[in-house]
Amino acid sequence: MSAARAVAVRLAPYGIAAVVSLLAVWFGLNLWAVDWRVPFYYSGDALAVASHFKTIIETGWFTHQPDLGAPYGQFYSDYPQADNLHFIAADVLRLFTSDFGVAMNVYFVIGFPLAAITALWFLRLVGVGTPLAVALGVVYSLAPYHFIKGEGHLFLAAYFVVPLAVGLIYLVATGRPLWALRPTERADGTPARRWLRPVTGRNAATVATVALLGTASSYYSVFVALVLAVAGLSALWRSRAWRRFFGAAAAGLLIAGVMLVNLTPSILYRLANGVNEAVLVRSPPEAELYSFKLSSLLLPVPGHRFGPFATLRQLYDTYYPLPSEEPALGLIAAAGFVALVVVAVHFLLSAGRTGWRGPGESTRTLAVLAGLALVAFLFGTVGGLSTLLSFVDFPIRSWNRIAILIALLALAAVGLLLDGLVRRVAGRMRGTTRTGTRRVTALAVPLAVLLVLLAVWDQIPPVDAEARAATVAAYDSDETFTEQVEADVAPECLIYQLPYIAFPESPPVNGATDSDELRPFLHSETLRWSAGGIKGRAPIDEVGALASLPAPQLVDAVEDLGACGFVLDRAAYTDSGSTVVDQITAVVGPTTTFDSPDGRFTFLELPQR
Repeated sequence: MSAARAVAVRLAPYGIAAVVSLLAVWFGLNLWAVDWRVPFYYSGDALAVASHFKTIIETGWFTHQPDLGAPYGQFYSDYPQADNLHFIAADVLRLFTSDFGVAMNVYFVIGFPLAAITALWFLRLVGVGTPLAVALGVVYSLAPYHFIKGEGHLFLAAYFVVPLAVGLIYLVATGRPLWALRPTERADGTPARRWLRPVTGRNAATVATVALLGTASSYYSVFVALVLAVAGLSALWRSRAWRRFFGAAAAGLLIAGVMLVNLTPSILYRLANGVNEAVLVRSPPEAELYSFKLSSLLLPVPGHRFGPFATLRQLYDTYYPLPSEEPALGLIAAAGFVALVVVAVHFLLSAGRTGWRGPGESTRTLAVLAGLALVAFLFGTVGGLSTLLSFVDFPIRSWNRIAILIALLALAAVGLLLDGLVRRVAGRMRGTTRTGTRRVTALAVPLAVLLVLLAVWDQIPPVDAEARAATVAAYDSDETFTEQVEADVAPECLIYQLPYIAFPESPPVNGATDSDELRPFLHSETLRWSAGGIKGRAPIDEVGALASLPAPQLVDAVEDLGACGFVLDRAAYTDSGSTVVDQITAVVGPTTTFDSPDGRFTFLELPQR
């Protein structure tokens, strides 16, 4: 077999997993029928994500948007985050499109095949046979978590780095090194130069994985570092292999270092401008408010296409306390998690002498997966280790998000158990070794197809045509309204928005969120908007405080800012804003006034006086 063909054969399963995942989400969400300009999610945090994409398209990066928080501007360095991988991706996508909705939607969809590819790599690492590994990689890419996070938590939904990082944890837990300490050889057999060692072979893979993880998500970085620490200590206890333990510790420190590098711009901004105490406020009890419960993991996904399942989940989330972020593993991963719990309990009660038949390697792997899943569960569950960490003001609050690590471990268990079953059935059939291998494949492939079909039915939410139509209608209404405002006033005009809702992370006002204030900006090309400035800075807070003034003083104050009109969000008022509109009109006299097509927003022009 030629080298090129050998590489193609090796990569073929990854291509199959990516294509099947993409086809599943393409047909599962009816993506052929959508308007790609319109974000799949056009409310809540998805609007803030959309503003990031628009800002990157316009400026090249997300940290400063001069057209928000006007006249001061939006400076996102006040809101520290290390998730720069996704901003880099947005920067690449702007080379192909100038539409924020297209860029958002494309990145969301790309996350599915990428997760399938990396999950396949991990599943093969732990010993799952190729057909089942391909199928379970697709199942992982379609995890309910992916759709629950959606574009509102787009960067969390892009969890394709997680399997690579969990692979490092697995290597440590099984006593294998993360680093190649011996000199690597060149093609001629001579030792490679010392300075090349960190960037070759195993070292390069470890560094690349850690760099991706630390640049992709602070949440996943912290989760991996904590589980990695436990796995390293466990491996040290068993083997007393200090060198490998220090290698695991070095990987953990490297994760922290990469996160620090990504946070450096925010740190420098704070040093230059002072700490903004109003941003990123976290309360220790939130560690339990945003944790998960065993029941929430195992129950059907929210909005399941099977009516009784959907009703059961809705009843649970409505009447039982702490629904958190509605985590759910899906039927396949839930079965795998239950299997891991059984393995862990049996292994502990039998003092390791389980009496299990079958290959010892699979048994040991299941035991390791069970231990890692138990550690992740203890961190993520209500009242677990996360609560203890909250006592020292730990900066992480949404511990339920560690469920995506548990899902991967659970699917690996499903793969190993089904592989063992398939091999046992095939072993009872007569035939040569070659024929036996073919029979294993012949049995595994239909099973793999069934797993994918089950995941599509169980994990992909049914398309809500009415909700999608409402999203498109809201987007079109906002676009039409903003274009009409831009046609009515001069370019670079400042629009003062009412009411003022401090941004970000403020409670809704009559159902209107702080992100809703961003909607006109998303469709604007020539105007500046008062909303969207980061709260806690005097210039932003002072401009926002003007909204509480009586109408005569308000009009004078915003004219002093250089504003040429008001945009009012009627949904934020109990009387649909009629009182405020009448008060402003009484002050300014006859003026241009019009509503958005859906009646959500109203524009009042400030005549030159």
